[in-house]
Amino acid sequence: MLQIYSYQNPFKPGEDKDQYCFRSVVDETVDGERLVWEIAQYNSTITEADARAVLAVLDDRVRHFVRLGYKVELPFGTVFNRANGTVAGLHKGFVPGSGNHRITSVFRFTEDAAEEMTQGAEYRLAGRGFVRVPVVRELRAVLQDGTESGNLVFKPGALLRLRGRHVSFDANDAAQGVFVRAQGGERLRIGRYTRIGSNVVEGFIPDALAAGSYEVTLVTKPGLRRYEQGVCSARITVE
Repeated sequence: MLQIYSYQNPFKPGEDKDQYCFRSVVDETVDGERLVWEIAQYNSTITEADARAVLAVLDDRVRHFVRLGYKVELPFGTVFNRANGTVAGLHKGFVPGSGNHRITSVFRFTEDAAEEMTQGAEYRLAGRGFVRVPVVRELRAVLQDGTESGNLVFKPGALLRLRGRHVSFDANDAAQGVFVRAQGGERLRIGRYTRIGSNVVEGFIPDALAAGSYEVTLVTKPGLRRYEQGVCSARITVE
């Protein structure tokens, strides 16, 4: 469902500016498996295996031709790459990744598809303060004397303190909480907490966590079905 909420205009209200703004979030997703099921149920002889195979080939071919520089037309829009950036002199070439030289992929809906999806679109007025996307600002180690340290090296059982905005969550929901993950590994949830507040969360590093470097992610549930996550730019090390 499209959830529309209001919040205070960050710009100074004036004669030409209203005090509040409307924004929206979508808190439900039709994933690939649901799409496969819908195609198979669409009054046709297409099986789920057929649909899954066609979508896989479509995904591969779209990526292939866009990478080669083509515009790829789909029933509801067009996919293509475009370049942008600046250069001091015409004698200098375009080098992707150098300075502000970028190649980005673009999807542009056809006019009739965009009109059909927006005209009569379903939505719900969620009210003010609906969105509380978590923002992780910093991580700290809590030492035995209660003081903090910016040295993010932990032993299993040590206390991690996370600061941010909108970081509170329901500890009884296994999908919410603080998670750690090594590169290429599975995400592991911190299960014991001493504090869960709107700006601070404290939890113990799991005893079973192996030595290594870990990314820290916070997952909350500000909507009825929607989960949001905040990822910290700093990593922790477990000895």
